[in-house]
Amino acid sequence: MSAATKKRIEPSFERIATAGLLAWLVPGLGHVYLGEKKRGLILMIVIAATFWGGVAVAGVQSSVQPNTRRAWFVGQICAGSHTLAALGWGKLRAKSHPDERAGFAEEDTAIIFTGVAGMLNVLIILDVLALSDPNYVRRSGAPPPQTQSPTSQGSP
Repeated sequence: MSAATKKRIEPSFERIATAGLLAWLVPGLGHVYLGEKKRGLILMIVIAATFWGGVAVAGVQSSVQPNTRRAWFVGQICAGSHTLAALGWGKLRAKSHPDERAGFAEEDTAIIFTGVAGMLNVLIILDVLALSDPNYVRRSGAPPPQTQSPTSQGSP
């Protein structure tokens, strides 16, 4: 059967929704769910390191600020459970240490790192949604085969 005559297999909504939700909740977990364990583990580590590295720069109270930095929070919330954990931890910490905040430069750096981690996870979610389609074929990363041009055939 040729590729043109193959019947398209419809992906199940449950598979797509589960993979997408897992990818948002824990970046990389959607790939693990779809069987790409190595890729998923690498993505988990990279996103967690980027997000929590940003939190380490300024502290948990200064990193996720949904009320004062709304635009950045939209990016941060895409990192799923990392953002939810940092937000909850920051609120708990603010009760016992209300005046503990980072400086302007540190706070901006932390917010950028955590926002970038969330936006990178958007790409991961899109990749998981594509992979959840059984008809999707990941193309090889190999360069295209080299062909000789007519002018280079006769040269030494």
